[in-house]
Amino acid sequence: MSKRSPVVLVALGLLVAMMPFPSSPAFADPQPGCPPGYELRSVASLAAAGNAPVPGLVDTAGNADGYVCAHALPDAVCVAKVHPDPCLVETVYVFKDN
Repeated sequence: MSKRSPVVLVALGLLVAMMPFPSSPAFADPQPGCPPGYELRSVASLAAAGNAPVPGLVDTAGNADGYVCAHALPDAVCVAKVHPDPCLVETVYVFKDN
């Protein structure tokens, strides 16, 4: 073994130690926002449309910033599952915190 071998190994080790490695997606910060098919809505606007108190409860259980993600369901859902005809709310939503 020559005298250069340990020097080359040390230099190679330092080079590898200084290389930037991309962060793992498993440990990346979550991205704020709504999932596909959901719209960012204010709790106040949803309450004004007659959807209170559910959006406020979802927001309070989450980040309490006054906004939730809302997914509008078809009108037929209101009549068939939730309310009598005519529907008591403008639109029936599924809510998630943003």
